[in-house]
Amino acid sequence: YVSRAAWAFFIPGILANFIFGWYPLILGFVVAFQKFHLIKGAYFIGLDNFRAIFEDPMTVIVFKNTAYYTFLSIVLAFFIPIFVAILLMEMKPNTIRIMMVLWFIPIAGMASLVIWKWFYQPEYGLLNAILSGLGLPALRWLLDKRIVILCLVLPGIIMYGPGLIYIATLQNVPLELYESAELEGASFWQKIWHITLPQLRPLISMMLILAVIGNMQIFQLPFVMTGGGPGNASRSVVMFFYSLAFTNLKFGKGQAIALTLFFSIVILIILQR
Repeated sequence: YVSRAAWAFFIPGILANFIFGWYPLILGFVVAFQKFHLIKGAYFIGLDNFRAIFEDPMTVIVFKNTAYYTFLSIVLAFFIPIFVAILLMEMKPNTIRIMMVLWFIPIAGMASLVIWKWFYQPEYGLLNAILSGLGLPALRWLLDKRIVILCLVLPGIIMYGPGLIYIATLQNVPLELYESAELEGASFWQKIWHITLPQLRPLISMMLILAVIGNMQIFQLPFVMTGGGPGNASRSVVMFFYSLAFTNLKFGKGQAIALTLFFSIVILIILQR
């Protein structure tokens, strides 16, 4: 009876995982080697889809943009929550509780992106108004090819906040370690280097992997704020896949670019590990 009841709870989850997870993944692998049409059907064409995307100059552009965005996001946005969490743990317990509550307040991601888009508006946006007040020249922000990727990363510094995870981990670090270090005359930075960071290392490694995967699959940020412009300077790999598969209905080429991204991420994770 217990076994039948367990399977009754287990099977719906397995079916949902297969229908919405494994089946689309398997179908994507198949479609990448086909000339696929929703009405006319599909037929096998081998590696033609991959040859087509590798010969397309847009493939190099989108992978370059995506890699640059991932690099800037890791350098500028990934490590800030770690240091904020470490510094926050040095505050009073009541302050820590207040900050944790603030971190729990949900942020409307899409609405925030729209607000940031208006902040970047060249003529009457908030950021240029601040620059004008400081006597500095206005910038074109999202319309400037040189800084558009940087402009997409900046909102993540404020909106990306896994600090709660780091705080929860730091709260489990035995206080005896810090007390022993203080008795030995360790400074604040020595305690961070020899105690705090080693305790956080497994978590930082895992979060870094998730950050790389998430940033390599960036879509909604450039889609909402720039549409891939100016001049494809912010078009990501997933945006290219979206335009191929769902705008131009070239599902085979779209899946080929998606598989290329998939294996690129796998290689990055293997190298990272």
